[in-house]
Amino acid sequence: MNEPRPTVTFRVSVPSLASREAVYGLLANVATHLDWAGTDASRSDFRLLSIDASDRPAGVGDRFSSTGASMNGTFHDRSTVTEAEPGVRFGFDTESTLDRRHGTTWRAHVAHRYAIDDVGEGVTITYTCEIRPQNYVPYWWKPAMRPMTRFMVRRFTHRNLENLAEAARAVSSEPAGG
Repeated sequence: MNEPRPTVTFRVSVPSLASREAVYGLLANVATHLDWAGTDASRSDFRLLSIDASDRPAGVGDRFSSTGASMNGTFHDRSTVTEAEPGVRFGFDTESTLDRRHGTTWRAHVAHRYAIDDVGEGVTITYTCEIRPQNYVPYWWKPAMRPMTRFMVRRFTHRNLENLAEAARAVSSEPAGG
């Protein structure tokens, strides 16, 4: 079965002085996403609010759920890990429901992919997101609004990815066993 083309795809990359292992460790320990994309997020209306996940590293087929704040309401997500290659890549697919403050509940399939590449003395973390609306295309993803929405989402996502990079750098610089 061919999946429809995504309505929106965006990609964000940030450098980090962290090791591949530290970055991957934070990505695979899904509970840590609540820190770098939740508590530490720069915006209260673009962040994770809760995660129900194991505290062990996630592998392909593992499932978790989360909620998130949006300018338009609250997301309720069910995710399945689709890629888990230690030190290289981590990804998950999300069935997302946005309970909108004003308007009909929106459902979307979102593919989240993280790649970790060596660059100089550190790594580059690249996040790619593909969004496939399931029941309708909301106004903020319509062609006239898409450039502005894409700009805002990339900016907010970039900040969260910087949080991940900094958290991984901190883990990388901890003494062994500590």
